[in-house]
Amino acid sequence: MTEHYYGILFAISASILWSITVTLIKPISNNVSPFLINPIKNTIGLLLFFISFIIFDISLWYDGLAKEQYMIVLFSGALGMFLGDTIFIYALNKIGANRVAIVDAFSPIIIFSYSFLLLPNQALNEMQIIGFIITILGLLILTYENDYKDINYKVKRFGILLVLSAMMCTGFGIVYLKKVLNVINETGYDIQLNLWITAFRLIPGVILSWLLFVFQKNKIQLIKPIKNKTNFIPLLIASIIGPFLALGFWILGYAFIAKPSVASIISQTSVIFIVLLSWFFLKEKITFLRILSMICVFLGVILTALNN
Repeated sequence: MTEHYYGILFAISASILWSITVTLIKPISNNVSPFLINPIKNTIGLLLFFISFIIFDISLWYDGLAKEQYMIVLFSGALGMFLGDTIFIYALNKIGANRVAIVDAFSPIIIFSYSFLLLPNQALNEMQIIGFIITILGLLILTYENDYKDINYKVKRFGILLVLSAMMCTGFGIVYLKKVLNVINETGYDIQLNLWITAFRLIPGVILSWLLFVFQKNKIQLIKPIKNKTNFIPLLIASIIGPFLALGFWILGYAFIAKPSVASIISQTSVIFIVLLSWFFLKEKITFLRILSMICVFLGVILTALNN
């Protein structure tokens, strides 16, 4: 039970740190391509893990997994740190931080659905079905919000679909990774080993993100904005907070909390922080319909995630 409370603390910490990361990246995404933001942040995150492992004498290689388990970790990283994050950053530029945050609150529904399909001892009851319906209602309220003066409807709808796509990639990756986390934590929780999994998961995110950037026709032009200190310094700070600190806490949260859906619902407290931070620092609006949408989504994911 103690591990469960540690997991809650890790998940909330990840939520706060991720909110700060999103708030920092949003203005950068107006000037720097997501095809460059993602490889830079992943590379800095992996480098910081490498340095930390040397400083704290953590082994750089763990040989206790089966080949299939190593592949699961790498596949999870490719889906989350490469595909999911690239799409997410692109969507962030299109529809803004607080809209992204509200749509991202749908994540526990996706996590639960994947858990139901991939993990044992998952059930679907009437309250969870109601939760699905309420959550979808919340997303529809946001989708059809009358904010045409602020954003083009087609752009907003496209952005919402992008966020949902990013969540589907990241969600599948983390639930699939849970199979490995369950095995390595079966006899006891080892924070160092879970952090090693986190760092190892970043490797495909780094490699594939840079490959995608290299194949961009205008890559020389894409590099120019990052030379500006107003873009690079916030990205550097976001890379330290996000793929290093927040990601580490996020994986630990999923490792220490038995049910991925519960870890996911706790992580969605980031919605509150992102909406408030984007309102205060980025001057994004908080409308009545966005608040209503957020309430519906939260109520829906609570009914879905906690009625297991």
